[in-house]
Amino acid sequence: MVELKPAVSGKARVALFNSADPRGNKVGGIETYFRDYIFYHPDDIDILFVGVDEIGDLPLGQISRVTFRGREIDYLPLYYLEDAVNKYTGTVLQSETMTFAKALIRNWRMLRRIMRQGGYSAEVHRVEYTPVLRSMGVPVIPMLHVWGGKDKQQSSVLGKYWYLRDATEFVAALTGDRFYAVNPDLTAMFRKRYPMFRDKFDTLTTWANTTTFRPTPFQDHGTLDVLFAGRMDLFKRPDIMFSVIARAHEADPRVRFHYVGDGDPEVFPEFAAIRDITTRHGSKSSAEVAELMQRVSMGLLTSDFEGMPRFVLETLSSGRPTVALHLPQLEPVVRDGESGYLVPRSDSQIDELARRVVDTGAHIRSGAMSPEAIRKFVNPYSPQALLGKIWDDHRRLARKLRPTA
Repeated sequence: MVELKPAVSGKARVALFNSADPRGNKVGGIETYFRDYIFYHPDDIDILFVGVDEIGDLPLGQISRVTFRGREIDYLPLYYLEDAVNKYTGTVLQSETMTFAKALIRNWRMLRRIMRQGGYSAEVHRVEYTPVLRSMGVPVIPMLHVWGGKDKQQSSVLGKYWYLRDATEFVAALTGDRFYAVNPDLTAMFRKRYPMFRDKFDTLTTWANTTTFRPTPFQDHGTLDVLFAGRMDLFKRPDIMFSVIARAHEADPRVRFHYVGDGDPEVFPEFAAIRDITTRHGSKSSAEVAELMQRVSMGLLTSDFEGMPRFVLETLSSGRPTVALHLPQLEPVVRDGESGYLVPRSDSQIDELARRVVDTGAHIRSGAMSPEAIRKFVNPYSPQALLGKIWDDHRRLARKLRPTA
C-alpha cells in the first residue's frame, strides 16, 4: 500500500480514470491510449490510475505502487474484473460505463479526499464520468474517441440511446476544463453544436507507437494475408469486411484473413464464406500485434465511422498498407497506390474494396510499395509530439491548483 503523499513542487499530478486494467488483456483504442500514456509520460508528471483490477493482485480501495512497461505509477482499483472481453449488454444500467460510474459514486468521499489532498487534475475518456469528477471539486479533461450519428449501426448502449449520449456530451462540455476529440471534424461539429463552449474544444488525434510498431520487409508466404485488429462492434461493419475478403479470395485464391480481438465473427452470416481461410488470433498485446504485422501483407478497415483509427496508424507504422472505406481523417495517411487505398462509399464498395485488396497485393509483389515509404506517412503521429498538448494542459491546471509550485 502506498500512502497519499503531498504534491511535489514543480510536478503535475494526473489521475486517469478508466474501466479497464492497462495491465490486462482488453483490446481497444482507449486502452492503447492509456498504455502508451503511461509508458511515455514525462518525469514532471506523476500518474494515479483509478480503475479496476483484472489480475487480482491489488487491495481494493487502496493506492498501490505498480510497474507497467518499466514505468512506475500509483494504482487505485475500485473493484475486481473477472472478464475483460468486450460485451454489449443492451441496457444502460448494465453497461460497463455505468458500472464504473456507479463505482465512482460509491467511492465519492474517498476519491474526493485523494484527489483534492493530492492536487490532482483528472482525465476521463468516457464523457459520462466528467460531472462525477467535477462534483468533487476537481478539474477534469474529457476526451471523446468515437462518435457516430443515430442512423449508424452501433453496439454500444449510448449509440442506441442517442439522446442520453447528447445530454452527457453537453454536461461534459459544461463541466470539463477542456474537451478533446480525436479528429478535427468532430471538434468542428462540437464547436458548432455548442458554441457557448467552443473555446474548450480541441483535437488530440491518436498516434502510432513508433517504438513498438516498426517497418520490416514484406515476407513471402505464398499468401496474401489481410489483417483486422479491434473490437467486433457493429459500426466496424464486419458484414462488409467478411464480404470483401470473400470476393477478394475469389479474385485471388492467395487471400487469407487474420482477426485479432475478442469478438465472435460467427454471429455474422457473412463469415461462413471465409471461415476456412480465416485465422482467429484472439486477444493479443501490442507487442504481439506488432509481431503479427511483420507476417501479414496489409490491413483492412470497413468502419462506418471512427475517431482516428489507431489500428490503421499502427499498420502503417509497421510498413504495411491499408485498404479502407473512405474516412476523411485518413486522407493524410492513406494515399492511393502509395500506402494503400481509400475506397469511396457507394453501392459497389464491396467489389471496389476487394479489387483494391488484390491491387495492393500486386503492388507489394512488384516492389511498388515499400515498408519504409509507407511508414513515412505516419511519422508526424508520434505519441510524444501529440501527447505534449494534453500534458501541457495538466501542467497548467497544476499551477492553478498549487499557485506557488
